[in-house]
Amino acid sequence: MQQLGELVASLREEGFRITPQRIAIVDYLLKTEEHPSAEHIHKTIQKKYPMVSLSTVYKTLDLLKAKKLVNEIEVGGEARFDAHTDEHINIVGMNCGKIEDVDEDSLKEIQNRAAKKSKYLVVKSSFELFGYCNNCKSKFN
Repeated sequence: MQQLGELVASLREEGFRITPQRIAIVDYLLKTEEHPSAEHIHKTIQKKYPMVSLSTVYKTLDLLKAKKLVNEIEVGGEARFDAHTDEHINIVGMNCGKIEDVDEDSLKEIQNRAAKKSKYLVVKSSFELFGYCNNCKSKFN
C-alpha cells in the first residue's frame, strides 16, 4: 500500500489540485481497516473540515478509482471503498455489511488452482465471500 506523501506527490505531479480536504480523505482511506461508504467518509472528514462537501468526497473517490488507488466494492446496493488495492479476498457480512480483508495467500492458492484447471493465464482477480460474522450468526442460534 502506498504512503500518503507518495500518493499526494504523484497526484500533484499529474496536475491534480491538492487541498487539505482531499489529503484528509486520502489519509483516512489509507489508515482505516474499514471499507467505508462515501457518506461515512464525508461524516468523518467533516469533523475536522466542516465545510467539506459530499461532492468533494465523491470527486476525490472518482479520481482515486481512475488512478487505481482505491477499489470500489458493491455491498447491498451501496458503494464501499478500499485503499488496499493489492489482490485479496474481501469477506462481507450479509447482515451487518461489515467487510474484512482475508490474506492474499488464500487468493493466490485459488488463482493457481483455477489457472491450472482452466489453463488460463490469470492476470487479475476480484473475490468476495459473503456470510455472517460471529456477532450476527449468534443472533440466528
